[in-house]
Amino acid sequence: MTAAATGRDALAETVARVAADVPGVAFLRPGLVDLFRSSARTAPPAATGRTPAGVRVSRASGSGPWEVDVQIVVHRDRHALTVARAVRDAVTAALSGSAPGAQVTVTVTNAV
Repeated sequence: MTAAATGRDALAETVARVAADVPGVAFLRPGLVDLFRSSARTAPPAATGRTPAGVRVSRASGSGPWEVDVQIVVHRDRHALTVARAVRDAVTAALSGSAPGAQVTVTVTNAV
């Protein structure tokens, strides 16, 4: 694994952890692999070599700012826009030291 991939995966793990901890977030949008996996997960995504579902971290160019896309599912009793803004602010703050200037986009995909 290259240094860039390792850095990207570390950022994705941080984003996933921070986003999931924001009040009102039910969970990150599951990926296709997660839908087929049994509910008894034995290893976290990092241990399996996968980035967390619901998080995409990339760069348009090798030295440009990171582009972070977070897809969340919110609790039905919460205001989706308020939760999305809180996630964006929390992720931006968490990445301010390791990825300053990161462009963070949050998408609410569902409510439960």
